[in-house]
Amino acid sequence: MPEKAPDVVVSEVVEAPPSKVWELVGDPSRIGEISPETYSIRWLGGASGPKPGARFVGWNRKGLLRWPTTSTIAEYEPQRIISWDVDVVGQSVARWSFTLEPEGEKTRIVQRWQDKRTTVAALVGKGRTSDSPSHNKAGMEQTLATVKRRVEG
Repeated sequence: MPEKAPDVVVSEVVEAPPSKVWELVGDPSRIGEISPETYSIRWLGGASGPKPGARFVGWNRKGLLRWPTTSTIAEYEPQRIISWDVDVVGQSVARWSFTLEPEGEKTRIVQRWQDKRTTVAALVGKGRTSDSPSHNKAGMEQTLATVKRRVEG
């Protein structure tokens, strides 16, 4: 049976202040501009932006495969951290986050994926990708490279 995967963490230092980086990573409704997989989100239950407890549905793609996920904002501290839990059938299966760390005039962006799947959810996830950690790491590296280009350009 599959076990929970180790956290995947990637980081990138960009030549921009946290406020400029936050414009791209601090609101999931902009994720389609930077993510190779999630292309759109819609806020749920009257939410209009990120705050703890706000929920949204995200649409993802990998090749021809398309699927929705429902997420709940877990942490939100502007210009410092945002995280959200991805839910499947009411159970959290992953936590995604962006943390910004000022480094003088630059910003270190840290993106993290934490596997919170049960054994059954891990088996179901194998239908989407045989190796979630390496798949996610590649996508996260691409996301941060896109953020770097956008904020430094």
